[in-house]
Amino acid sequence: MTQLASKQTFVIGAGLAGSEAALVLANFGFEVVLIEQKPTQYSAVHRLPGAAELVCSNSFKSLEHGSAHGLLKAELMELQSPLMQIAMRCRIPGGKALTVDRELFSQCVTEALKNHPRITYREEECRSLPTHTPTLVASGPLSSDALMKDLLRILEDDGLYFYDATSPVITLESLEMEKFFWGARHDPFGSDYLNLPLTKEQYFEFRNDLLTAEKTEAHHPEESLKFFEGCLPIEVLAERGEDTLAFSCMRPIGLNPENLKPRPYAVIQFRREKAAGELLNMVGFQTRMKWPEQERVFRKLPGMGNAEFVRLGAMHRNTFINAPKHLNEKLELIRKPGYFFAGQLIGSEGYTEAVATGHYAALQMAGFRMLPELTAMRSLVRYLNHSDPLHFQPMNFNFGLLPDASSQISDGSTLKGRRLGKSERNALRASQALSQLKQWKEENWSNGGSATWMSKSSSGVLARKLSEQDDRISNTSING
Repeated sequence: MTQLASKQTFVIGAGLAGSEAALVLANFGFEVVLIEQKPTQYSAVHRLPGAAELVCSNSFKSLEHGSAHGLLKAELMELQSPLMQIAMRCRIPGGKALTVDRELFSQCVTEALKNHPRITYREEECRSLPTHTPTLVASGPLSSDALMKDLLRILEDDGLYFYDATSPVITLESLEMEKFFWGARHDPFGSDYLNLPLTKEQYFEFRNDLLTAEKTEAHHPEESLKFFEGCLPIEVLAERGEDTLAFSCMRPIGLNPENLKPRPYAVIQFRREKAAGELLNMVGFQTRMKWPEQERVFRKLPGMGNAEFVRLGAMHRNTFINAPKHLNEKLELIRKPGYFFAGQLIGSEGYTEAVATGHYAALQMAGFRMLPELTAMRSLVRYLNHSDPLHFQPMNFNFGLLPDASSQISDGSTLKGRRLGKSERNALRASQALSQLKQWKEENWSNGGSATWMSKSSSGVLARKLSEQDDRISNTSING
């Protein structure tokens, strides 16, 4: 590992990107001042007082290395990502996805930050960029008005935006369980999700209710409602065609128990919020319906007449900066060196992507060499740097962002006489990315910024809550 002089850095925002960056920098010997506006001030959708709050969902998506999200997580784990390690220890049943208890996850990250000997955790609103550098700005898409005003003044820009939404959360005990079944898509033995099957008639009635329900309008009357394509409200999907919902978040494929007749036309899935499954999140059901309308529409569904909502969906405006116009390949501000950016504020859409850009920016602030070209993390940043500034939009990481690793991959030619399929090409790309990253790590540091904070947290929330979680799991049947 490169020997780094101890110096003070500022991190603005204790979301996923900021929390990851603060822990990485502190583990590499930096004195970090982390400024988080909660609990003195909350955004429109945040409700937990601590760090790393998961707002839209409690899933980091797939862990499979052959998937884009799985590769990104594998790279982070290879780099000993603090937040990925905590997420794995806060994991609850969710099939092949990394699904966590969001309250436990936030508590554990908060404790890791506050207990770290080289992190000063300040709970106050940051209204302008600090004059001290290096500084990482990771205040997220819901940054305070004062901070965004100061940032856009420095950028001499108006900023960009899109509208996002959250999904409702309900209690398990309020549902009529005879209308539901437990199962996991394409896994005959899986039971991580609660599923509500709908007939064709029920599906079309539900779609009509979505279309006719009263919706929340844009926050500013002069704005159009622009949405992120990777996370569209269910009403927008419903507007795109009669069967769009049935082929997206409500697809029945792989969810047809033998004793369920007739075959469902559509299925609504519910994912556990906690280990024992007492709270459930409606998967893919981010909505812009007004709150009374949500209760009316969802309670018309089979088995949900008495559904108890502990959280209703909400639409919010996300602001982000034009990253290819303002940031270099280090995620550093071109016109003001020493200021770095990460997370959803720069258009890296998704939980794992926020962690990845936070980790990447921290490595750059610490003075490390660039990550290898073929890695997912470097490819995601390359998209942020080299997109057309006139048409820049947020992006999840996907295999299309990776460069062609070889002619075998780019032209789909043969491997030992056999033509490579898409999954094989992706698997080869993932293998090459991880191989390059391991070599890079061996050449750049010896211990990867050993996560000493984990042992310091062992007597607190992390150990206590995980023990309680294990007890709940052992005392609860697999079907809730």
